[in-house]
Amino acid sequence: MRAILLGLILLTAIAPALAPAVGQTLPGEPFDVQTVLDEQTQIDKDIDAGTGPYAQLDDISMQELRERQRKLVAMLQGHQYDDLNEAQRTRARTHMVFIKYLGKTDDDQLICLRKRTTGSNRVERVCKLVAQLRDETKNSKDQAMQMLQNRTITPCGPGGC
Repeated sequence: MRAILLGLILLTAIAPALAPAVGQTLPGEPFDVQTVLDEQTQIDKDIDAGTGPYAQLDDISMQELRERQRKLVAMLQGHQYDDLNEAQRTRARTHMVFIKYLGKTDDDQLICLRKRTTGSNRVERVCKLVAQLRDETKNSKDQAMQMLQNRTITPCGPGGC
């Protein structure tokens, strides 16, 4: 619980620096206010429907998300980008980065591993998403369990008497 709260506080402090890393506009670039408002409406619909990455958030993160959305929508509603002063633009960008970060899952992260093929000294670089690696691990464990359950052991040994 404390770790989540500490993470949220740290993210708030470094959010302006992270904006280019999570796909937001650079600090000086204008953003389309109507697009941002439409995105927030879609996020609200996803949360209410229980779908999307925001649906799995814990209560504290969900409260923070709703509060940030409320502040962002109140700030942008009825305004254009040019109507906002620099402090409001920065605050809006911070809220947008924070909201986008909360919806980011680790499943989208690309992991590259160096693997040696069987019977060779050659090393290959294999890149996969975290979700793919998790699925492969789960499938291999399931196959191993299935093989263990299907084996037959007789008193004389595996070959029979």
